[in-house]
Amino acid sequence: MDQDRAQSDIGSTLAQRWAALRASVDWVLLFPAFAAIAWLIGETAVAMVLVVVLPVLLALQGTSRRGRAGDLSEGTTPSGQQMHRLTLQRFIDDVLEDCARRDRTTAVLQVRVDDLHVADGEWGTEISEKVMDRIIQRIAATIRGQDGVIRSGDGCLTIVLAPTRRADLPVVMNIVDRVQAAVAEPISLEGRSVRVRSCVGICSEAMAPARTGAALLAATDCALRVAMRQGDDAVRAFNPDLRTQVETDHKLSTQVDEALDRGDILPWFQPQIDSVTGRIVGFEALARWDHPEFGLLGPDQFLPSVHSAGRMSDLGEIMLRGSLEAISGWDKLGLDVPTVGVNLSLEELSDPRLADRLIWQVDRYDLAPKRVAIEILENVTLRENDEIIVHNINQLRDAGFHLDLDDFGTGAASISHIARFGVHRIKLDRSFVHHIDKDDTQRRIVRAILSLADNLSIATLAEGVETQSERDTLTKMGCPHLQGFGIARPMPLADATTWALAKRRGDASALHQMRPHGTA
Repeated sequence: MDQDRAQSDIGSTLAQRWAALRASVDWVLLFPAFAAIAWLIGETAVAMVLVVVLPVLLALQGTSRRGRAGDLSEGTTPSGQQMHRLTLQRFIDDVLEDCARRDRTTAVLQVRVDDLHVADGEWGTEISEKVMDRIIQRIAATIRGQDGVIRSGDGCLTIVLAPTRRADLPVVMNIVDRVQAAVAEPISLEGRSVRVRSCVGICSEAMAPARTGAALLAATDCALRVAMRQGDDAVRAFNPDLRTQVETDHKLSTQVDEALDRGDILPWFQPQIDSVTGRIVGFEALARWDHPEFGLLGPDQFLPSVHSAGRMSDLGEIMLRGSLEAISGWDKLGLDVPTVGVNLSLEELSDPRLADRLIWQVDRYDLAPKRVAIEILENVTLRENDEIIVHNINQLRDAGFHLDLDDFGTGAASISHIARFGVHRIKLDRSFVHHIDKDDTQRRIVRAILSLADNLSIATLAEGVETQSERDTLTKMGCPHLQGFGIARPMPLADATTWALAKRRGDASALHQMRPHGTA
């Protein structure tokens, strides 16, 4: 009995492997090899290949295509399955063929699941898999049963629409809205709450550069990369301009190592002022790449390349060293610049030696740690169970560094999270500042934030101040510190020094002349 069962299991396994092989191989491509061998053997072999082998290959090819295409028409789409890229391309090819036969169309969406936060718990691979399974179930519930949700990489899902009458942009965006709403809903798992964000790249059959699975996937890749660079649940649809943008990104990724080593990426400095007195309360150091082909690039344009190259820590070193040199230079000129803000990436905060390294660097320049404001993103405060990040932040704060919470209001952090991390100042995101002089709702929100921060003895800085009216409104509301293009744009060190000297002299005409020039 056991022997029969074992033989049956072996037979079943062999059958499954044969079915998988039959579905994955492009059998017609084997014909030239058979024909070449037959040609060497002789005319009889050639005839045998034409009469026997070719029909067999065609039959196997037809069976594999019908099997794959039938998945969609019969409602047995491989939702939740992991697919290698080549298999996924063939799957989409079959959908396109089905569309051509039935006068239908299709679209492909790539969803990147990112920015996962677990409240009151630790994050692990096992939970990650469970979260992805739950997300797949939710997405499948928002689309048609015959549409496919396929795992195509770590944290990446590919949605293939079954042949449909319409897949234009409004229809596809309606699907995207439902998918992102499903992904964004908190997930309760083993007593913990998980929050997830997603970026989406889309390409319909009509948008694609060619009617092939490879072309559709490559196009959604382009769109997804651009969406991921934008962040914040961004969605991008493919167009030819995106291809140019992705090609530029690729070129930058091949040049970023040399640029960092050669000193082409340096800190520029944007002033921060007291809203009442107008005096300088600090500068923020912002990375700029002086590229020989593309000109001056901001961080949004090259940070993904730095991250992909694993050089975020090296960039952080350059920014810190440049900031410390700037402070030292300003001190020698007698300029009163209390602090310079330096942004720290999540990668840097995850370095167990970060605090020791920063303390050593500041001491090397004979500066007090309070002269450096460490800027961390709001979502970092949600990682209160990450031992290394918490240790680094506590050690930096205890050493005397100032802590600024950047882009406040764009994430899910609460005032209680902020208080637990002991930040000294929150920086209101520019989205709260834009048109605050005209929008009563924004004023009420900002007024509430200012009140809460004041009660917790946390200072506040408004970013993105662009007009005199916005500046006046924020000053009247009691926001103590301001930063933005309406005050001055980021400048290279020499220009920032000239600006600060003119500010000290009260030379308004010199300040005004500098604003539109040499800045980014």
